[in-house]
Amino acid sequence: MSGKRRTSKGSATQLTLKEQLLGSEVAEKFFEERRDVSVTLRMNGRVVEILDALVELEIFESRSEAISDIVETTISSKHEVFLSLKVEADILRRRRADAKEMASRVIGGDIKKS
Repeated sequence: MSGKRRTSKGSATQLTLKEQLLGSEVAEKFFEERRDVSVTLRMNGRVVEILDALVELEIFESRSEAISDIVETTISSKHEVFLSLKVEADILRRRRADAKEMASRVIGGDIKKS
């Protein structure tokens, strides 16, 4: 039931509980890709109780699916903002690597101090 749309007698499509919770366009860009990276995390017990309720109600098949869908929906809803942050993080990562390389060359004597 979680990912499937239900149809009524008049064959009008109704949104599933999952689509109602996350939005009718359930982060389509992100959900098309296979989930192949495992992430271990700790969460507040009250949040886990809510996740367990969503699983018990068969909105999601597992805690993992619920967390993945909620995070992906959140990121996709503000995709441009998160993409900009990723670009800035990439720039920072390159600058940090360049600084470490320069420090290594200074320490190794390849570059003389001024």
